[in-house]
Parts: sequence; C-alpha cells; structure tokens
Amino acid sequence: MPEKQKPKIAIVSLTSCEGCQFALLDLGEKFLNLMNQAEMVDLRLLEDEEDKGEMLDIGIVEGNPVTDDNVKTLLNLRKRSKLLAVLGNCAAMGGIPEIKNYHNRETALKHVYKYIQGINNPEIREVDNFVKVDFTFPGCPITGEEFLKYFPELIAGKVPQIPDQPVCVECRKKGNRCLLLDKKPCFGPMILGGCDAVCPTSRMMCQGCRGLRPKGNLDAMRHTLKDMMTDEEFENTAEIYGLKDDIEFKSKIKNQNAK
Repeated sequence: MPEKQKPKIAIVSLTSCEGCQFALLDLGEKFLNLMNQAEMVDLRLLEDEEDKGEMLDIGIVEGNPVTDDNVKTLLNLRKRSKLLAVLGNCAAMGGIPEIKNYHNRETALKHVYKYIQGINNPEIREVDNFVKVDFTFPGCPITGEEFLKYFPELIAGKVPQIPDQPVCVECRKKGNRCLLLDKKPCFGPMILGGCDAVCPTSRMMCQGCRGLRPKGNLDAMRHTLKDMMTDEEFENTAEIYGLKDDIEFKSKIKNQNAK
C-alpha cells in the first residue's frame, strides 16, 4: 500500500516580533518530533525554500495584517487552508500594536518617526476581521506545551476546545498565594487559563493576554478591583494586549440583552 501522505502545514508571519514562533523552537526536539507528523511547507525561521503556494491542511498565522502585502498574504493563506489557526495575542486580539488605536494615531506615529509624511498608519485589526479563524492559540507569547497538546487535533482535522477555566485554576495547582488576597490587582479570574499562570507565579498581575473567558464575570471583576486600581488604571491595563475591545464588546452585548 502507498504511504499515507502527511498533512501539509505552513506557519506564516505577518507584522510581528515572531516571539510565538520562537516559543515553538524553544520546545526543541518536542517540536521537531511533532513536525515529523506533517509536511512543513513554510516556516521562515527554519528554512529558506520558497513556498510554492500549494493547498494546505493547516495554515497558521502569527502577527497583525498591517500592510497591504500582509492582507494579501492572509487572504491567500485562508484560501489555501482547510483549517486556519492564529498564533498568539497579536493575531487574535491586536496585541501591543493595537495600543495606538486607543490614542491619537498621528501622535503615536510622531513618537516613532521624525518625519511622518507618506507613512501609512492604518488602524490595527485582528486577523478575524479579514478571514474566518478556526482556532486560536492564545497568549503573548503562546505556551509551547499548549501547542503540543492541541496541534495533533488540528492535524486530525478537528477544532480543539480550550476549557473555560480561569488562570486562577493554575495558580491553585502551583500553590500560589492569590494576589487579590494581598490587595494586588490581577485579571486572572476573568481570563482564559492555559498559560501555567506564569505571570502570577512571578507575583505579577495577569494582564489578560489570553483573552476573556466565555463565562468570565466582568462586573464581579471590576467590583473586586475597585479598591485596588482606579478606572483609568483598569483601562490602561486592558489596552496593553487588546483586551479593552473584548471588554467593551461583551459589555455591549450584555446591555443589549438586558433591554
């Protein structure tokens, strides 16, 4: 019998720091062994061969579709891929680049460039504003072990489901003392877990890079934090990883349902 053909996959970079791809490479042999189950058509950090544009079983994209070329690359990848997954916070939620959306974009541009004439300065939008996304590997950067857990399901043509559990669950497993008990702000109760609670374990507040839990209680979170941070501090923190948009959208839906 002929050997079964391996699934074809491509990991494509848009505008990004590529930190999520480095999180994969940090897995070392675990990542390479996993990739033996598939045919890697494109991964810029590992090979220099040109992508021939063939059809893919899985397309994976990291970063923001900022430039016109980014958008063309993304649309083409979606067209070629049976399943499309996004890798990390920038692609899923806008990430650090989206901070400029919450402020005067021209002023932000002047902080970076001496002369701004002729420089394109578009609004930052997440990947799912342009194409259908089948699955998200959340985080900034992603958690490598989580990729190892869910990627085999994608190879099998299935869309994984990340459990609706808060970061707090992982804090408890690690024996961490809750920051909130010490009157230190933390978004953990309303944020989707799966990161091994890396920030609270370092006694740093969870800032929500993995996004809101489907059943996260925003009102309870704000009430809990009201004596620990001002509304302005809450908003500023929610801007860091693009969480602010999700909070506003969820609040809007709740208000509409209440009418």
